[in-house]
Amino acid sequence: MRIWIASVFTLAIIGQVAHADDIDTDPAFALVGATSWNGAYVGAAIGYGWLSDIDYAFAPPLRSSGRDVIFGGHVGYLHQFDGYVVGAEADIMRLDINFEGFPIDAENSYAIKARVGATLDRFLLTGHAGAVYATTNIGLKDWGWVVGAGVDYLVTDNLVAGVSFDHMRFSRFDGTLIDARLNLVKTRLSIKF
Repeated sequence: MRIWIASVFTLAIIGQVAHADDIDTDPAFALVGATSWNGAYVGAAIGYGWLSDIDYAFAPPLRSSGRDVIFGGHVGYLHQFDGYVVGAEADIMRLDINFEGFPIDAENSYAIKARVGATLDRFLLTGHAGAVYATTNIGLKDWGWVVGAGVDYLVTDNLVAGVSFDHMRFSRFDGTLIDARLNLVKTRLSIKF
């Protein structure tokens, strides 16, 4: 949670400084809707992930958890309608999160998400939802669902900085009696085309 708060605070300060410079040099940036979020983008992300699961094969059910630094990349497209945006994004994250006390790691996640949101000039607030595929080091892999939200800031016409949160759920993972939850907080940097 501290990483999330620090990221949002840092992004807001950078945004205010960059925005103040833009207002001095080009008054058009001060107008709401003066910027465009239209276009494709590609970028990288780093953050932190927490996972927990419940294995119903045991009585009482066995609970385990883990956490670690995560990193990866994303690609997507946004289309702006006045003050609103819609789009799609795909991302790949290297998790490498160990279940504490077990020789099992959540290795990677591959997500496809729809994004919708609202613009506040250079700020973009979005929510997203979609499907996610996760793998482990012991060969278990399965599909689940993902929902989340994010805040992006258009630093320049082509550079976007942001933070996002993903909540992932997996039911009866790969045919086992395991239900899993995975939460990711990410700081993102993207190039918009």
